[in-house]
Formats: sequence, C-alpha cells, structure tokens
Amino acid sequence: MPVPGLAHQLDRVLFSPGVHRLQDPTTKEYNFNPFLEYITQPADFNYDALRAYITSSKDESLLDLAIAHKQRYVGSTSSISSAMSHFYFTMSNFKPVNLDNLSEPFQTESDRFTRGNRAPTTICLRWNRGVYAIDADKSFDVEDTILSLMGRSMEKVLTLEPEKYKNYLKENSEGWAKDSKDLESYAYGKIGKFLLRSQLDCYHPDLKRGTFDLKTRAVIPIRLDMPNYSEYLGYTLKDNCGLLQSFEREYYDMIRSAFLKYNFQVRIGHMDGIMVTYHNTRKMFGFQYISRDEIDTRLFGSKQMGGEVFRNILVMFEEVLDMATKKYPEQVSGVG
Repeated sequence: MPVPGLAHQLDRVLFSPGVHRLQDPTTKEYNFNPFLEYITQPADFNYDALRAYITSSKDESLLDLAIAHKQRYVGSTSSISSAMSHFYFTMSNFKPVNLDNLSEPFQTESDRFTRGNRAPTTICLRWNRGVYAIDADKSFDVEDTILSLMGRSMEKVLTLEPEKYKNYLKENSEGWAKDSKDLESYAYGKIGKFLLRSQLDCYHPDLKRGTFDLKTRAVIPIRLDMPNYSEYLGYTLKDNCGLLQSFEREYYDMIRSAFLKYNFQVRIGHMDGIMVTYHNTRKMFGFQYISRDEIDTRLFGSKQMGGEVFRNILVMFEEVLDMATKKYPEQVSGVG
C-alpha cells in the first residue's frame, strides 16, 4: 500500500524550521487552505471507513514474518513505547531534558519528564505459534478518547484534498461498502530477537529517510481535562513564545510528555521525524515539522546518542522478556 503524502501544500512545513500558522494573526491571510481550520467532529466522521487497529498478537502477517525470520518477540510502536520509556528512565537515572532552545521564561521551568510519562506501565505477552506477541495492557481503557478519535480523522484531512476527504463524512457515506476500508502501510524492523511493526503515516521524497509521522497535538488544558474538553474551546494559541497560550508552551510540554515515545516510534519505523498539528479540537492553529535529530537533542543532548540509547534499551528489554518467558513459558502473562 503506497504511503500518502501531504495535501494543501503542507509539504512547505517540512523544509522550513519553526511553527507555520494556518492564518496570519496580523493580516488574517491564510497561509494554507482555509478548509483545514475547522475540525470535523467525531459525530460527523465515518470511522467505519477506517480499518480498526490490529494488535500485535492478532496480526497474522507480523507473526508469519517473525516465524520466517526466526524472531522470538513481536510488537508495535504503540505496544512497546511506554515500556521502553521506563528502561530509559532506569538507564539514565531520570536524566532531565534539554531546554536550551527555548526562551528565557522556560529556563526556570521544570526539565523533568511529566508525572504521566513516569507513571507505571504494563504489557501483555501472548504466546502464539511459537512467537511471543507484545500487546499494550488495555484493561483499564474504557473507550476511545476525543483526542484518539480526532487523531484518526485529522490524519485523513491532512493527506487528502477536500473533495476526497468529504467522502469520509457520514453525510456522504451512503453506498459505502464495508469491504472498501483503507489499507494501512507498515515498516518492519529486526533488532536482536525483536521484530517490530510501525504504521507509516506520510511520505515525501525529498526527506532524508522519506517517511514521517503525523501527530495531532491538542492544547494543554484539553490534554489535562479531556472529559471536559468542550469547556476549553476558547483557549487558543495567540503567540509564538511565552508561558501560556503559545506554540512554545505546547512544544515545551511535548518535550517532557511525548518526545520520548515519539522518538522510539520514529526509530522503529525508520522515519525522518514528525509533523505536529496544533489544535483545540475545534480549530487548527498551525503546523511544525520536528526532525528525529532535533528530538534526539532535546532528549539526550545530542543526535549521536539517540541510536545508542535505542539499541541499549532493546537489549535490556530483551533480557527481561527472556527471564519472564523462561519462568512462564508458552502462556499469556503480564509484565510491568
């Protein structure tokens, strides 16, 4: 399945550092298609047109590849990223992040990873056909959040022109066939005893590694109070820099709460970086491309350390899984 590219001339964002506002705050001129401004609400999007997420243990293609290449463990970016974060915390003794590219007000703000990032995590190991599949522990997840739903629909609006995107709206779903769901594109990587899968969101031929991840980033009050997200629709990003209502504030919070997970996902998928869309669930505000090298620098102090950290984490992870599967062979078990 071909990996899609960006629509609406958003590829300009990939090659120009910093935030690109959807609308200029002074002239009110749009820098990109105004069609992007107002976000489709979940009630109006036909999610049945999208393929459901397949866990590692239910992905027959992934298991077939693992058997063919004699790999002991399989996983996906979403199933192992949180666990990998904890191996990094242990390895680095909770080394603080690097904020030296932020403005002066942030130099006295916390440089620690957020409490949510440091919270305990568990995974499930499922034995299947001679392979251990790593699934994320979803036992406490009740339903999809507003942000996870919007993330899926916003990926479509960013990669499709308006006329094609409108086919995914419920109002245009009459005659839609269930067997016409979109196929997904994946990259696979072997390291040690692992075979890891990563979904590929987007591609541009002029990027060093070609593919990149799409990330939709809601403003901070919505992320901190998702059940009441509709109360914060008036919170907008007014300034480029500053402690509140700024793109810099969202970038700062992303370094502490999400960059580590993003780094692992990008490396598993052999991707070049991420393109972030800043929004408040009602409106999009702007876009920013962040390269893998930049993420490495913010997390580890230099881009050279990223590869070493990634490899060493997987060595530690593999040793823990070997101990767990030796004690509890050929069964379903939880590891935390």
